[in-house]
Amino acid sequence: MDKPVTATKPASLRPLILVLGACGFASTFTMRILDPLVPTLAAEFGRTIAQIAAMATAFSFAYAVGQPFLGPIADSVGKLRTISVCLGLLALLSMAAAFSLSFDVLTVIRASTGIVAGGVIPIAMAAIGDRAPMAERQVLLGRFLVLMIVGQMAGAACSGVIAEHFGWRSVFVMAAAMAAAAALLVIVVLKPRPDAARLPLSFAGALANYKSVFANPRSKLLYAIVITEGSLIFGMPPYVAAILQERSGIGPSLAGLVIAGTGLGGIIYGILTRILVERLGPARMTVTGGLLMATGYVLFSLPFLPWWSAVGLFTLNGFGFFLMHGTFQAQATELAPTARGSAVSLFACALFLGHAIGPVAMGIALHLLGTTGAILLFAAGIGLLGIVTPRILPLAGSRT
Repeated sequence: MDKPVTATKPASLRPLILVLGACGFASTFTMRILDPLVPTLAAEFGRTIAQIAAMATAFSFAYAVGQPFLGPIADSVGKLRTISVCLGLLALLSMAAAFSLSFDVLTVIRASTGIVAGGVIPIAMAAIGDRAPMAERQVLLGRFLVLMIVGQMAGAACSGVIAEHFGWRSVFVMAAAMAAAAALLVIVVLKPRPDAARLPLSFAGALANYKSVFANPRSKLLYAIVITEGSLIFGMPPYVAAILQERSGIGPSLAGLVIAGTGLGGIIYGILTRILVERLGPARMTVTGGLLMATGYVLFSLPFLPWWSAVGLFTLNGFGFFLMHGTFQAQATELAPTARGSAVSLFACALFLGHAIGPVAMGIALHLLGTTGAILLFAAGIGLLGIVTPRILPLAGSRT
């Protein structure tokens, strides 16, 4: 397993942040490309909106299930090697998705894509954690997130435009090219740490890593909070295009622009991370983030607002989400310094379990409460989570 982090100058980490940011770009581009295409794919394959939205659950559940295996692999064979291999597989699977001839085949491919996509961002975060001291870690993770989030924005905004002009299959071809380019960057630019000591990959070694993670009493609570967070935040995106189409009759390109607002909010967070960390601190960032997301959801629940107002609301949601989630990410990198890959992979597992649960929960809420009622329910949940978290979870770096 890797040694605990030693201090490294932030300037020397710039190539690492840029290259891993490109990896995060490629991964999140693939992650979000289906959201604006839900109505298009429903018409293509003769399925309901809920059935197409369930692809998001398949991707997210597979992403989560792969994490307990990917973390120990990264701790044993090396984080950079794990990232490059997963990006190569991501490119191959994205190309296969472009040639899918049925809904069932595309669903299986998307689930498989979720597994290999899970070997990119969580492992990249752990690699940053290996090299950056805790005092700088949330700031550097914020910079990494800026590049990652641009991919999220591009995936949401570009997929609708590309689909309207070149067909939805072209979206997956572009995703494959981005993943292949990112894998090549990792191989050419980045080198493993020469002082990294790793144990051979084994079942006993993996169990030992997870035992060290859960020896920290904060681990279980943090993971439970993140499952809840993921459910409340990621239940919405698969339904946004359908909601906006029903309200305003807009197509996938404009729906993608709305969803991309989340990424814009994340970029604002990334630019302001140092100021936010220094002036607010982790506890206030969590509370503020939850309340901002709740506000954005409440306003989005109002059916009489023009569709373009949703761009600003999702920007507000994105900023609030990363205020909260960026804090959780930094906390996860410090749960088990000697098994950081395993700790961060379990963090991602928790997030994407929530990611998988969210669309199902939102679908049920939409059926029982209608669009406005379902959105308000999720708004109340995320606002309450933001307020309660600092009261039940000690946050490293919080002000006393």
